[in-house]
Amino acid sequence: MKEYTITILLLALTATGTLLSLQTLTQKATATPTGLIVTSPTTSLVKTETRNNTHIYTLQIHVKPLSSLQAEKIACIYGAKVTALNTSAGKATLEINPDSTCIFFTIDNPSIKDAEARVLVTAETLQEGKVEPPILLIGALAGIAAASYLTQTESGRDKLFKAISIPVGYYVARHEDVLRSKKRVEILEYLKKEPGASMRRISRDTGISFGEVQWHLSILERLGYVRRARIGKWTVYYPTGSPAERWLQNFISDELGEKITPQTAAALAARLEPYLSTGTIPTSLIREAISK
Repeated sequence: MKEYTITILLLALTATGTLLSLQTLTQKATATPTGLIVTSPTTSLVKTETRNNTHIYTLQIHVKPLSSLQAEKIACIYGAKVTALNTSAGKATLEINPDSTCIFFTIDNPSIKDAEARVLVTAETLQEGKVEPPILLIGALAGIAAASYLTQTESGRDKLFKAISIPVGYYVARHEDVLRSKKRVEILEYLKKEPGASMRRISRDTGISFGEVQWHLSILERLGYVRRARIGKWTVYYPTGSPAERWLQNFISDELGEKITPQTAAALAARLEPYLSTGTIPTSLIREAISK
């Protein structure tokens, strides 16, 4: 058994390292793919304009009555340099990271009515030359993951994937256009139609293997395209910015086999608001709400 495992490890290391080396040799200097990702449920992207290498994004922020946002991270831009930032109300600030620029927003709404604010973001595409990824490190980590994956339980696989995908996913998230992968696009589009789906449901409905779904979700989540929530024994995924009432309604229908009205879903989402921010929701609260 020991020799069998070592053999698998060596084969996985060799294959992965070779594939990554070939990928690196074929890369040429190109414009880094540009994209803005909304990271807050208070915010929506209402308009996008592109003029040559200049991108203009219009963000709309919703603020509830008698509430405020304090340095709320509302969006991040990848592959571009922010050159202008204008707001209709409130204050917007930037945080510049190695692979992105994130926008933070602060506003007070002392009124008893809902308030709206707009942020206009202007950014210019970055140019990127040939990239030399850390082949040995990534190859070794991916090879170990591939071999170990065969001997893990489902719980163990999830823990292993979280540990292994951090450095490997960091490379992909920084140097690969997230929408270059056909399967990744398919998973993202599926979640837009069916938010609140588990990995098993995504795999079953798309025909993409469970392991691939797990990998692509880790990239989409790391870049902020999707978020996850733990509900009892289920871990479900939904696009960033998707209304909680929508993905909760889908989850209840698909996984619990119960039908609820949009009004009941909205009331449930409001009740679960303290739990939504933590990403962990007790199943008992959902069952209690739908049994009434």
